[in-house]
Amino acid sequence: MTIDEFLVRIEPAWNWWSSLFEGVPEYPLAVTVYVGGSILALLIWLRVARLFPHPVGAMSWVVVFALLFAPTVTEGDNAQLAPAVIGLIFGVITKDQSLMLKSVLPILFVVGLGLCWAFCMSGCAVFRAKQKW
Repeated sequence: MTIDEFLVRIEPAWNWWSSLFEGVPEYPLAVTVYVGGSILALLIWLRVARLFPHPVGAMSWVVVFALLFAPTVTEGDNAQLAPAVIGLIFGVITKDQSLMLKSVLPILFVVGLGLCWAFCMSGCAVFRAKQKW
């Protein structure tokens, strides 16, 4: 089977699949796909992080969460909410230090909040364990 024959055979299915998303606005669809993919990546990373020692695995999960979900606002006429890691990557590629700094600060803020939350949760777990005795 050549590539042309393959394309002819899948064309009806592709047209049907494309017609499902014609009425959906572009931005909400992109956000939904990004959030769904990020949740899937976090669940997979949770399985990987269980192999690490206890504090390292939890900290690595917080860092991956921050990389995927730290927000920033894009610049330009159609400014929208976007993940900060995209701005960080773009800043590294273009060597724009102000863009890198504007993008890494929300990531570090989310990492800090996540580590504070994890510290509080571990303290609560220790307190509950002492109450049982």
